[in-house]
Amino acid sequence: MDKVSIIVPLYNCQKFLKHTVHSVENQLYPEWEMLIIDDASTDSSLDEAYRLAGEDPRIKIFHQDENKGVSACRNFAISQAEGRFLAFLDSDDLWSREKLSKQISFMKNNGYGLSHTSYAFINSRGNVMSLGKVSVDDYVDLPLYMKTTQIGLSSVMIDREKIPSIFFPNDRRLCEDARVWMHFMRKGQAFHGLDEVLTLYRVRSNQLSRNKFNMAQNTLRRYWEERNLPAYKRLYYFLNYAFHGVEKRMNPRQMDIAQIKQNFNCNNEI
Repeated sequence: MDKVSIIVPLYNCQKFLKHTVHSVENQLYPEWEMLIIDDASTDSSLDEAYRLAGEDPRIKIFHQDENKGVSACRNFAISQAEGRFLAFLDSDDLWSREKLSKQISFMKNNGYGLSHTSYAFINSRGNVMSLGKVSVDDYVDLPLYMKTTQIGLSSVMIDREKIPSIFFPNDRRLCEDARVWMHFMRKGQAFHGLDEVLTLYRVRSNQLSRNKFNMAQNTLRRYWEERNLPAYKRLYYFLNYAFHGVEKRMNPRQMDIAQIKQNFNCNNEI
C-alpha cells in the first residue's frame, strides 16, 4: 500500500486543528503520514499539534522560529515527505473519511498524476453551509482552469512518480497554489477532477479569500503575467472567471447535508 504524505501548514489555528486532524485519523485508507509545520504561531497551536502527535505516531511536527509563510512551510514539508502521493490540507479544513481511498483509486486506475475533488463549505462553528457543492471537471487544462479556478488546494493530490518536482513560490503573494497548478499546465500536465464532495472548506470572516475585490485584482494580475497567451485570451479567461467562476458552480441541489455530516464526522466538534 502506497503511503500518502499530508502537508499541513499551521499558523494560529489551535481552535480548529483537532477537528482537521481527526478527519485524517478517520480515513479508511490507513497508510499516511501527516507533516504539520508550525509557522511561528503566537497562540497555542504548536502545543495542540504536539498533543495530537503524542496520540498518533503518524503525525510529525516541525516548527519554524520565524514566520515564513505557507509556501515555505509546504516546501519544507515536501522535502521531508516519504510518501509516493502528496496531499495538501489547510489546518481548518476537513476530509471525508473516504477521501484518500477514493482519490488514490481514481488516480491509479486512470494513470493520473494530478487530481482534485469537489468540495462544500462549513462555517467557523463546524456547521455545513447550504452554499452548495462546487463541481469539478474530469479534465482541467490551463484555459478551463483560468475560466473556473475550480481546484481547491485542500482537495489536491499529486503522484510523485509522475510529477517528481513540486515547489511553491516563496514571495508570499496570494494564490501561490494556483501559480503552481498553472505552471504544471503550461508544461502540458492536466488536473483530473473527482466530482464527489470529499473536502469541506471552512469559511471564516478573516480569510483573505473572502475579500472578493482583492482576489479579483490579484487574479487579473496573475493572468496578465501569462505572457505565452495573447492579451485578448487572458482578458477573456478573466471575464469568464469573474462571471462564471467558482460561485456559479455551486449547486445546493447536489448536496445531501446529512450524508456529508456522516462522511466527514463533523458533528458538534467545535
